[in-house]
Amino acid sequence: MGFATTEAVVGVDVGSTEIKALVADLSGVTLSVQRTATDWHRSAGGGSELPVDALLDRVLSALSGAVRVAEESARRLTVVGVAITGMAESGVLLDRGGDPLHPVIAWFDQRGAEELALLPDELVDSFSGRTGLPLSPLCSFAKLNWLAAHGISPHRAEKWLNVPELVAAALGGEAVTEPSLASRTGLLDQGTRGPWEPAFQQLGLPTSALPPLTTAGTPIGRVDHPGVPDAVRGAVITVAGHDHPVASVASGVWHGEHLFDSCGTSEALLRVVSAPLRDDQRRRLTANGVAQGAHVLPDRWILLGGTRGGLLLDRVLALLGRQDQRARAELDEQALTSPGSTGSVVISGAHARSEHVSVQLVGSEVTPLTTWSAALEHAMAETDAVIELMSAEAGPHEHVTAAGGWTRMRSFRAAKQRSLPAVEYARVDQPSAYGAALFAARAARSAAGETGVSAVDIAREFTGNTLTTAGVQL
Repeated sequence: MGFATTEAVVGVDVGSTEIKALVADLSGVTLSVQRTATDWHRSAGGGSELPVDALLDRVLSALSGAVRVAEESARRLTVVGVAITGMAESGVLLDRGGDPLHPVIAWFDQRGAEELALLPDELVDSFSGRTGLPLSPLCSFAKLNWLAAHGISPHRAEKWLNVPELVAAALGGEAVTEPSLASRTGLLDQGTRGPWEPAFQQLGLPTSALPPLTTAGTPIGRVDHPGVPDAVRGAVITVAGHDHPVASVASGVWHGEHLFDSCGTSEALLRVVSAPLRDDQRRRLTANGVAQGAHVLPDRWILLGGTRGGLLLDRVLALLGRQDQRARAELDEQALTSPGSTGSVVISGAHARSEHVSVQLVGSEVTPLTTWSAALEHAMAETDAVIELMSAEAGPHEHVTAAGGWTRMRSFRAAKQRSLPAVEYARVDQPSAYGAALFAARAARSAAGETGVSAVDIAREFTGNTLTTAGVQL
């Protein structure tokens, strides 16, 4: 007697720390999760970069491992869709033959800062209002400007692909530009949704170097890479987009005026808005570190800011010697049953632009509990400040959803509840990879003729099953 075939989708999250691949069946049940370290190489100048071949090898390792584990529990597995999400800002220029002209430079790499100081005043003055980004070494434009100044001739380049787009193309998809990723480049005009010509003129690139804008979840080809398992060959490929909005979709954040608080090492605050902002609004927000760009959902935009609150909390736990699970749980319980007064401890360092964590002891009543309580209070205050900036330009949010590792601590949830009384918590695990999987399902169904099915429709079907897992390897 034969076994029934299990149809599945794969979501790949190419992150700056890890690359994850998640396999889910078509009802949204997670079958497996595999991860591998991104493992950046140190460049000669001390930066972080990775050859394209090495990046693709890591992606194939995670994807193949996830499919192999899923096959052990599902037997005759057939993957019908693959979607790629991941980091923004990083990418590559490809020549006319499709070969990369340089390694992938990490989004957090600071090279390019000196070259930004030499830009024409007119471009500097208009950059943030048109692109929705702060002019900093983080955006793709700064990396491209550095490459142009260090011998990578723009005349040799045919196109720019962001990392998720690059991976999708390598697997067999067409070269496309997904709007949420394009919004992090500094090459997209947020007012017109077309190439921002002053940036291309400065770089010496034709505007055609930015492939056509293609909505997340659109089928762009089928997997034909020789390095994938047999079960994946022929699967529909799509680009899911930037990892933060993809994670928000998986967490049930689908509509305008919804706030998503991703409470990880770097706390990301994503506010969905129903209309793009004006240039003057973008200038004011970017001056305070908040960007505006396209959502992965059509006819939606996002404001994206953040804090270093998660990093600060981790460092305070290390200072207190409470990083192991048992000691952390004891402190968590103490903070719930008898919250300590914070007046004797002053903590700073959660602001997005902070470089150091500072802990000042200003009284005699200093204990691990009072220090932890002060750290939570400071982290929430910085989050509140970013939310106020967003609300000043886009109006107040109507709903708020939080997710991420820190929400597993009950003292963190209690502090978050005091800060945002209406907060709800997402149930989904691995939201970026899971979100990519639902975009893969959308692409597969679209390719099969169900063109009216949206990513939100798939998300509604999937999120009812997010607590059911089988064979998951974490």
